Amino acid sequence: MLSGNHSSSAGKIGEKELFYIMSRGFELKEAMKLMVRAKFNKILKNIKNEELRNKILNEIDERLN
Repeated sequence: MLSGNHSSSAGKIGEKELFYIMSRGFELKEAMKLMVRAKFNKILKNIKNEELRNKILNEIDERLN
């Protein structure tokens, strides 16, 4: 399994899921970004404040680049 580069990564990226996304034409980095965003989206959907949610999403995107 592959894990995030940050020491406080919340979970691991499943190799099967990663392979599936890559088999759909995504490069490794983009596939990993999609999977990380999907994990965060489960949490972010509970944040009602749209401005705060967007700030968090922007921060996630910056760190993934």
